Amino acid sequence: MRVRAFTLIELLVVIAIIAILAAILFPVFAQAKASAKVTSSLSGMKQLALSLHMYSADADDMTVPEYGSQPYTSRDTWVGRVLPYVKNRSVFWDRTKPEPQSDVLADPYYSDQYRWEWATNFSLNTDGYSKAYAGSCTAINWNAPAQARSISSISTIAERAALMPTQYGRLNYGWHRFYARNASWPYIDEYIDGWSWDNVVWDARRTYRASKLVVGFADGHAGKAGREKFVGYSRRDPSLTEAANVAQYCQVMDARNLFAFWGESWDAD
Repeated sequence: MRVRAFTLIELLVVIAIIAILAAILFPVFAQAKASAKVTSSLSGMKQLALSLHMYSADADDMTVPEYGSQPYTSRDTWVGRVLPYVKNRSVFWDRTKPEPQSDVLADPYYSDQYRWEWATNFSLNTDGYSKAYAGSCTAINWNAPAQARSISSISTIAERAALMPTQYGRLNYGWHRFYARNASWPYIDEYIDGWSWDNVVWDARRTYRASKLVVGFADGHAGKAGREKFVGYSRRDPSLTEAANVAQYCQVMDARNLFAFWGESWDAD
């Protein structure tokens, strides 16, 4: 009995079909994997948001301070203070990025080193959640002694971002804290290759693709936030600039009710 073999044309057709299916399915698999990482990050953010509440319950309603002392080799940051409540180092790392395994992280931009508690990429909202300064929106007195906030004083507690992801340049880590005043007004069409208070939150989008950033809120729940929570500035394309100066920034933030999300740096509401 003769066994009929595939002809060359038939083999080429089969290979072409497999290639087409692969081209269709591989992006779907990649998207599903990325979505799973965002979901995992959202779960971790939820744990951290709840840990902030547990800390405040033990600290007479006061929010956790961003850090207490330097040098960068100390463990005295908000991370070190809430770690006993979560008992899991991995929770402080954004799952859309590889988790650094070393306890000490090198900074190639400044030839410095930090203990991991200083360089997590789930980060605390310093001036919108942890403490407040003095002055007004157009004239914040950053040199004035900061006033610690209490949880019960935050009027928009269910809307207030306490934690957000950060990214330091092209590194897999961020910084343990961010300033809402800077982070809410980033260079909207750039990634910064180096340190930037303005883009440390916005640049976390590098690994979020089309997804919104995960957020831990002051009332203990977790959610997501996208472009709508930021006031754009561009030094490349003026049409993308929503606020070109501080006065315009304050007007836009007020008009879009964004202070409820970011907090007012000058008012311990």
